[in-house]
Amino acid sequence: MTTLSSKRDSMDATTSDLSNKLESTTLSTASPTPKRSPLTLTSLPTSIRNRIYSHLLDTELVNLSQPNVSYTHTLTSSLLTFTPSRPPFPTTTSLFTLNRHLSRETLHYFYSTNLFIRLELYTADARHAKTMLTDSGILFVPSCPPTSATRHALDLTLVEKNSSQKRAEVMFPAQYLPRLINFWDQAKKATKSWASNHSLFVKVLNTYGFGLARFQGDVLELLRLVNGFGAVTIEEGEAGRLLPGYKEGLHESLTVGEVTAEGVKGVVEGAVERAEEALGRGEHELSAQLAQSGVVTLTYAYLTRPETLHMQADVFHKAIQRLRWRCELITAKALFGQHEEVTSSKGDWVSSTSAAVDVSKRQEVARDMLAAETAASRALSLATDSPSPNSNPWFQSLPAELIPPNKREWFTDEERGESWYVCGIVHTAVGEPLFAAGDLERACGLNPNGKGFEDAFQRAREGIDWNIKPGTGLKKVARLARQ
Repeated sequence: MTTLSSKRDSMDATTSDLSNKLESTTLSTASPTPKRSPLTLTSLPTSIRNRIYSHLLDTELVNLSQPNVSYTHTLTSSLLTFTPSRPPFPTTTSLFTLNRHLSRETLHYFYSTNLFIRLELYTADARHAKTMLTDSGILFVPSCPPTSATRHALDLTLVEKNSSQKRAEVMFPAQYLPRLINFWDQAKKATKSWASNHSLFVKVLNTYGFGLARFQGDVLELLRLVNGFGAVTIEEGEAGRLLPGYKEGLHESLTVGEVTAEGVKGVVEGAVERAEEALGRGEHELSAQLAQSGVVTLTYAYLTRPETLHMQADVFHKAIQRLRWRCELITAKALFGQHEEVTSSKGDWVSSTSAAVDVSKRQEVARDMLAAETAASRALSLATDSPSPNSNPWFQSLPAELIPPNKREWFTDEERGESWYVCGIVHTAVGEPLFAAGDLERACGLNPNGKGFEDAFQRAREGIDWNIKPGTGLKKVARLARQ
């Protein structure tokens, strides 16, 4: 007999399940949403902080749209003091006292960007000091800076006729140094005995970790415009070391009675020879800086003494162009050699996440390899006498009328082959094997016996990936360098 079960409500099937779930369910307090850290100056990327600092601490930018400064002077205890109509440099120095990290960072930015120079004038006649400062327009400090100041870049002391009477002391950024040098040059031309009646004391205090070629160009190279000083003393502080041989060459330029074209060439030849010796010893960074210092000296020479240099015969112009070619080629070789261990390693060093090559190191390598590619292209342009101004190094820094003449026959096929070879190995390093293969094929054709040319050509051909568009490697390196 079949037993019929009673009819069940449709909800009965889940009642027990629901009660069990309700008993086992507990309410937990939701954890609070973490608050976002407030945006602070130190949390910003370095590039953005530096952009902010430039508008607060750069003595040139803070004066944009500001009215001109006028000065009144007084002679107190035989020392000239000046009172400005407004602060000559309205920088935001309160940044120096915010905290330890920002103080260190902003102080370094302030001094390394503006490259302050302290000038002391000794003369028996206060009018001479007043005329020099007024006519050159470097009346920037209302009162004498403390003698214990050590953060600035350079000390200049000018003494007239061995006077012990200090008449003025001012501090000014290096961007105004050309005004002072121009006054000295005009005074020397107006009075033949002006330079011989003055002694110059130069002390380099800080180079701020700059490339020394750049630093020397910013604060010292222009001094060569004035020669014939009665006495010159050049000192290097503990943090103000210069490139080997530079101090001696500068001293000779400042004391020589007459500046000659051969003298200018001799200074650059000395720098190039020291650069080649350093490259041979494997001191790549020093070699690159020495070669670049030769370029700086040549550039300033053609800017300040164009008549003296351009009136020379072709034999002189040939020597100058070959010196410039050597400078560019050494720079490219040195920068390539400095990072060859990184760029020749297996894998893509540009995008590598290996702990052995951190981001900051790869950025440094990228910047140097771009500089090496530029230098190699410039050397090639000189050796081939390229008509294109885009790669001609002289067009980058001199007006067209001051550029020295050049001829293709001043260079041999072997030298052109070497230029193509350096272009090739640099293009290989930046991930452009197709460009490199073309460069190295030309190098082998011009100089079949070139050391390592064939091997480099073979490596470049093996590295070609036809699925990658030419130029991609250089773009990747440029992006990394800009980070």
